[in-house]
Amino acid sequence: MRMNAIAALVAAMAGGFLPGSVAAQSVVDKIKQRGYVQCGASTGVPGLSRADERGVWRGIDSDICRAAAVAVFGDKDKIRFTPLVTAARLPAIQTGEIDILSRTTTWTYSRDAAVRFVAATIYDGDAILFRKSLDVKNLQSFDGATFCVTGGGGLPAQKLSALEASAKITLRRVVFENPTQARDAYMAGRCDAYITDGTAAAGARATLASNPNDHELTAIDNRPEPLGVAIPRGDDRWFDIVRWSIFALIWAEEFGVTASNAAEMAKTGSSDVRRILGGEGFGRPLGLDDKWVLNIISQLGNYGEIWDRNLGDGSPIRLARGKNALWRDGGLMFSPPWD
Repeated sequence: MRMNAIAALVAAMAGGFLPGSVAAQSVVDKIKQRGYVQCGASTGVPGLSRADERGVWRGIDSDICRAAAVAVFGDKDKIRFTPLVTAARLPAIQTGEIDILSRTTTWTYSRDAAVRFVAATIYDGDAILFRKSLDVKNLQSFDGATFCVTGGGGLPAQKLSALEASAKITLRRVVFENPTQARDAYMAGRCDAYITDGTAAAGARATLASNPNDHELTAIDNRPEPLGVAIPRGDDRWFDIVRWSIFALIWAEEFGVTASNAAEMAKTGSSDVRRILGGEGFGRPLGLDDKWVLNIISQLGNYGEIWDRNLGDGSPIRLARGKNALWRDGGLMFSPPWD
């Protein structure tokens, strides 16, 4: 009887059960049971993640979340979005409120110890959005200026303190709960300047300013800052699905696979392209349909297409790719081999 009890305990632990507890359920199992992916979004950043007038979430961050939904369900609409203020981002992952965070979040050491960053999806850098009427010649020109800034531990606030120390200036701060409030206060004239990620600042100037030409942008430094996608710790399968869904977008751009030609490339492309777009058994390592990559690209396009419609020439923002170009074009984007 004692041996049988030990064997039962070992079996229970292997199956995710412990005495006095419920079964440990993987994130993927929860998602499938629920019927959709729950994605953490911003409180409204043009080009990145923002609900339009019909309540549809638009932006590159939103589309990257959709890629994971396509991988699991074959349907980009099997997703819901939870807008989160800066301070609530990581706790929402840790508590299971969301399955994936794709929302202007810099990948750092301390954050990666709390949640699990999967990949960098945008290489950005903090920037200052300010009015031309300030007549700024250099960083010292900001001495005494009032900045709208987000509280809750965001990196832009830290960069502002570093700027004061390095430029030997004094800045005044008006602190808000989230970037949307800080941005809107700047647009309303409450502050002289606003500090945030460069992509967010460019989006705000292009789409929210009554006259974009009245505003200028200046980068604080040129060091690439990785904005990443994060998930709960402890689920390797979900980690792999999200990571390779992101890499699929980049791989597709590199090999010329687009939303319009993906189905044809699955038939006439090289042997490697055909394998990745639906070769027999290709989805087995991740527990997915063999055509999961084909489904992602057919429904969302490749990384370049997603960038263009949300941030690039197909959008009002018209932001250059810069560091977000493919490696062969002088950028930092690449996909590992699909061997």
